Amino acid sequence: MDECEAKNIICTKYNVSRETLNKLEIYKNLLVKWQSALNIVSRGTLEAFWNRHILDSLQIIDKIQGKTVLDVGSGGGFPGMVLAICSTFQVTCVDSDSKKMLFLEEVARLTCTKVKILTSRIEDISENFDTICARGFASLRNLIFLLSKHANCGVFLKGEKLKQELADAQKYCDFKYEIFDSETDVSGKIIVVRDVVVKKITYGEDL
Repeated sequence: MDECEAKNIICTKYNVSRETLNKLEIYKNLLVKWQSALNIVSRGTLEAFWNRHILDSLQIIDKIQGKTVLDVGSGGGFPGMVLAICSTFQVTCVDSDSKKMLFLEEVARLTCTKVKILTSRIEDISENFDTICARGFASLRNLIFLLSKHANCGVFLKGEKLKQELADAQKYCDFKYEIFDSETDVSGKIIVVRDVVVKKITYGEDL
């Protein structure tokens, strides 16, 4: 999918207004500006910003339950900051990398986006949320452990190893789940997890 096609889907399928699109343009310009110093995203994905980052984030928007969303391991803000800019969800972005959180604070300031940005390890978060989301942060097993502590629903962007991660997670937790194909990556998947019951915990090695 080229960038023009991705941008068109963003505007039409996800009802992104011209004003919001302008905010996303500001986001893109800031990402390019900060990238050389912080290595916020994989270098090759900057040229596919609209497809690889914006559309990739927006595709989970109709799978989120409730109003409060915690984006764990936010990094460059995908998907959390994109959801904050493009929706009415009450989004909290958390990451232990203080420099990347400074970047997100600058994005929020210049786009006038209401979002809570926390420089913290997820283990230190005590709040509860309606939904947890994440992209490329931790194993599915550890994400589900986090879900059991903080929310009712988890929406996680995963890659081609999802099948193995799912089998591993099921050794430690019982849960309901649905899997959807990614719009942006032929090997990508979205897994929505609910009703977690932890059977035994081995936690933290990849957080």
